[in-house]
Amino acid sequence: MKTKVLLLSILVVTSIIYSCSKDDSPTTPTPTPIAPTITGFTIPTKVVGDAPFDLTPPTSNSSGAFTYLSSNTTVATISGNTLTIVGAGTTNIKASQAANGDFLAGDMSADLVVTAQTTPVVGTLYVSTTGNDSHDGSKNAPFLTINKAAQVAVAGDVVVVKPGTYKPTIKIAPLNSGTADKPIIYQAEVKGEVIIDGSESADGTKVDRRGLITIDGFSASTPKSWIVIDGFTIINAKWAGVIAINSSNIIIKNCNTKNTGSSGIIGANSTNITIINNKVEQACSIAEKAQNTNECITVASVVGFEIAYNTVSDRMVDLNNGGEGIDVKNASANGTVHHNIVTNLIRVAIYVDAYQRDLNNIDVYANKVYNTTSGITVASEEGGVASNVEVHDNLVYDIQGVGIRLAGYVNNGPLKDISVYQNTVVRCGLGKTVSDWENCAFMIEADNANNSNFIVRNNIFAECKNQINWKNQSYAIMDNNLVFGNSTTAGTNAIITDPQFVNSAGADFKLKAGSPAINKALGTPMSAIDFNDFTRDATPDIGAFEYH
Repeated sequence: MKTKVLLLSILVVTSIIYSCSKDDSPTTPTPTPIAPTITGFTIPTKVVGDAPFDLTPPTSNSSGAFTYLSSNTTVATISGNTLTIVGAGTTNIKASQAANGDFLAGDMSADLVVTAQTTPVVGTLYVSTTGNDSHDGSKNAPFLTINKAAQVAVAGDVVVVKPGTYKPTIKIAPLNSGTADKPIIYQAEVKGEVIIDGSESADGTKVDRRGLITIDGFSASTPKSWIVIDGFTIINAKWAGVIAINSSNIIIKNCNTKNTGSSGIIGANSTNITIINNKVEQACSIAEKAQNTNECITVASVVGFEIAYNTVSDRMVDLNNGGEGIDVKNASANGTVHHNIVTNLIRVAIYVDAYQRDLNNIDVYANKVYNTTSGITVASEEGGVASNVEVHDNLVYDIQGVGIRLAGYVNNGPLKDISVYQNTVVRCGLGKTVSDWENCAFMIEADNANNSNFIVRNNIFAECKNQINWKNQSYAIMDNNLVFGNSTTAGTNAIITDPQFVNSAGADFKLKAGSPAINKALGTPMSAIDFNDFTRDATPDIGAFEYH
């Protein structure tokens, strides 16, 4: 009996030990993410005319990436971590840190105060419609013409032009350059109330192909540099409104050009050109079919540029072979096209074209394009190579033809490393185009044998006559797009359903709660901020708008 009890006890103990070793081993709990500790974000007071600078990120115990947002883009704008001064005032700069590992997303803000340049290093020159060019340009004895001031202004000077209408008989051409710490600033005393009317100008025409305001270094080795053009209304220019050619470190801001024979604004054969917060209307108005009038805003062979917060509109008559909205072309490189509004154009709204030379590293994002013949195009018309172009977080809608196009033309050159992601493209293919093939949200027609590495993912293509047209090119990866409506193809891993916009009929293309696009973006590249400059979640949404 004792032997049986002993054996039974051994079996029970053994069973308990085995049970514990199999089922009761301890587990490591998953830590709950915590808010990061973010400190030390300050920005020194700046003065209008100060050069762009890189923001220093706050100190944080998280390693998440920081993105930045300016609350007042009339004071300062931000591209990446580079802040550009636009005007006097105060703006709140928000530094948002992405979630990372054990840490939630977080943010910290700091005010940036920008003061007007009331005491230039050298002096202030004045221009008035009641002045005289024999005067000394002082406040009480102003010049009569802007061009007189442009011939005497030197580094550090501010040329203040009083309200009124000025009708120059020759183009306004600054003689001297500024420096990094002493730019020459030409500014309207009251923005929008200084009108420069080119109807009586003898040059700045289709013959010399210069602007009513022309900044020209005449060669790449002698560039005009560190000049700011601020706050003018430029009308009736016979060729361009403002042109910066053979120049460097030029800022054109807060201007309004209207009814110009060629482009409203041109940057060409230059470095570090900023075109920001301008309004360009009725450009490329020469009614001669033989004239190539360029585009409403043209950047050609410029290395280092920013085209941002501009409105381009109202060129609806096909007068000649020009008139695209914003064109980045030829040997341009290292530039951004962002936060622009382009509408009411008979041609493509935003055009990135290598043409005959090599174009590289262009970022097109957060633009609003609507009511144009076509939306955004990446191309190489005449054999150049276009590489490292990103098109993302744009809103494109109500387009007569194609929304976003990777183009192939008769003499097209190769396109390499082209990424199209997290765009929202709606209601395209509404009107008559060259062929029904172009009536779609997105199209790949580029077929050069040297094309490589196209990525098309995490976009919303919806409510178009056709959503996607392509030729199943082997160099293109098309996946994880939300497609709603007829489509030649949807790519792999597509979400085929209604994206559930807040109010599509009212052009509110943000996502409703419960939208199938929420938290469904996958892969790379992936944007950190959306169309409205909101920081995206750790599990981002498909399309241009992050749900909030």
